[in-house]
Amino acid sequence: MKHSRVQDRSVCAGSLAFLSEYNTLLSTPIPFANRMPYHSTAIKSAGRLFARQNFLLFTICFIWLPILVNCHIHQIAPGKVHRHNLKRGGSNSNQSDGLSIWQPRPGVKWQIQLEEAVENTSINADVYDIDLFDNSAKTISAIHEHGTRVICYFSAGTFEEWRSDADQFSSSDFGSNLDDWPGERWIDINSSNVRRILSARLDMAQKKGCDGVDPDNIDGYDNENGLGLTTDDSIDLLKYLALEAHSRGMSIGLKNGGDIIGDVIDKMQWSVNEQCAQYNECDTYAAFTDVNKPVFHIEYSGEDVSYKGKLKVRVTEAKKSDACHAEGAEKFSTVIKNMDLSAWVEYC
Repeated sequence: MKHSRVQDRSVCAGSLAFLSEYNTLLSTPIPFANRMPYHSTAIKSAGRLFARQNFLLFTICFIWLPILVNCHIHQIAPGKVHRHNLKRGGSNSNQSDGLSIWQPRPGVKWQIQLEEAVENTSINADVYDIDLFDNSAKTISAIHEHGTRVICYFSAGTFEEWRSDADQFSSSDFGSNLDDWPGERWIDINSSNVRRILSARLDMAQKKGCDGVDPDNIDGYDNENGLGLTTDDSIDLLKYLALEAHSRGMSIGLKNGGDIIGDVIDKMQWSVNEQCAQYNECDTYAAFTDVNKPVFHIEYSGEDVSYKGKLKVRVTEAKKSDACHAEGAEKFSTVIKNMDLSAWVEYC
């Protein structure tokens, strides 16, 4: 059985008190120095004092000194509790140990790129949302060097046949195909196998150094999923993912899912929303900024925008105004993107 730190502190305090007493005793002169050499009373008194001093010296060398050395090694001083700080990326971030999880503020500048691996790591933004699988730990570290936080994206509600862990899914995990996204299917988010896979993805995110995670497609309940998924299923999944992410020292956000904001907002550190201006839903997501949590807001250009070549069409001022000045979105972190979510971006 391991002894407690409280017991350690008591022993160390007792050791220090003992040494203080011994120092006083050691400074007491042996009577030979002050009495007649052959006086019998002086001889007996000196003998007793000499024997006591030697006994105490033996005790210090073989009992108390090792204890004090151990106290020094573990940095345990009377009245103080020693704690090992769990650090990731240079900051304390393990909520399960009472330490803080990264909480971005509303209105921070952000960028999102999910098409291909990031090449330019020196973006002018506070937060970068990137694909978990496509980007290496080295890339994430390079982004961190510029003072930018990294959110790592993965799909929590769909199977994507091109992912490296695609062979981990069972046929019983699959629901309907996503009509507009070839190679993608809804999955049973209640499946223990699916949750095992998602936990492994969180392990990957932690290992790569992600500050937070962006689990997508949690709103199967709002689609023809073929599995009978409900809002309760999504709420349960998000609470599970939040607990798992926080235990790994990472933040987590809600992707869309306006119907369940009230049930999970206390577990989320932000919202990632697509097209609330287009669908007049920004007031719904303002629930996050109302409690001092950001909404990372995306509106799509709808234009033929080329990223790797020259821009074919600029986003019109009218479209930009619609995206940036939607009712309820005043405190949102808004970007205008193309549907491919390449590195191309326009800001308000």
